[in-house]
Amino acid sequence: MTLIYRIQPENFDREVMAETRPVLVLCMPRDDQFPQQLKIIEEIAANHDREIKVGLVQEEFIEAFKKKYLVIGTPTILILEGGKEKGRILGLANGEMLTDLIANSKRPFLPEKA
Repeated sequence: MTLIYRIQPENFDREVMAETRPVLVLCMPRDDQFPQQLKIIEEIAANHDREIKVGLVQEEFIEAFKKKYLVIGTPTILILEGGKEKGRILGLANGEMLTDLIANSKRPFLPEKA
C-alpha cells in the first residue's frame, strides 16, 4: 500500500489541503468488501500516480471526515482539489468508474443555462 496515503486528523492539512495534485480519497469502514475495494484503489494509484494522489481515510477519522464532506454513506470515494470536492462516487466502484471520476474531475464546472 505504498502509493496510498493514510489520511488522519494529524496529516489531513498536509496530505489533502496542501496537495497540488487532485486527491482521490476512499472513505470506507474495514468490512468484508474493503480488501476488494482497496485492491482496485491500489491499481488506480499505480496507474495514475503522476496525476493524482490517493488517500485512505483511517478508521478513527471516518466520522469526522463524513461530517466535513457531508458523506451520507460508505463506501464513498471523493476527488478533492485544495480540499474542495470535484467529484464523488457513493458505493463500491470498479476501475472504470474511478478512471471516469478522475477524468471528469479535470473538466471545468459549467453551470447549466436557465
